[in-house]
Amino acid sequence: MSKNIIFVTGYFGAPIREIAEKTAEREGCALLSLDEEIERADGRSILRICMLMGEHEYRNKEYEILSKLPEDDLVVYCGDGVLNDEMSRDIILKHRLVIAGANMSVDELWENAKKTKDPAHAFMHFGSEGSRKKAFEDLYTRQRALYDSIGM
Repeated sequence: MSKNIIFVTGYFGAPIREIAEKTAEREGCALLSLDEEIERADGRSILRICMLMGEHEYRNKEYEILSKLPEDDLVVYCGDGVLNDEMSRDIILKHRLVIAGANMSVDELWENAKKTKDPAHAFMHFGSEGSRKKAFEDLYTRQRALYDSIGM
């Protein structure tokens, strides 16, 4: 039987988890957090993995989990950088993909991002608000180009 997997990722500041929860409920699927699965399998937090091993190791761990997903109907929500890794992107694009925040303005995303305590975006924790906003806008531009390149 073919896997019925829906992936939800999106722009930094988008309500990725909330959209995934609603999608899972609507589709009658189980819900899985990619980051929580990595932490469960590895025994360390995402922050710790990135601090000790670097982002590359974190991306490797994302791929490991994605390549072993169960055959069940599933909604998987992922961090906003998962599609940057080509091997993970190849797995995800074989299934349905929802980009959270695609209908939000950059200002709406920025306001949400400012409230986030996400350690994965270190630029949000240092410098002036102006420098943080500039870094956020640069990230948004890169994310938009990536999503456009895959037809989202």
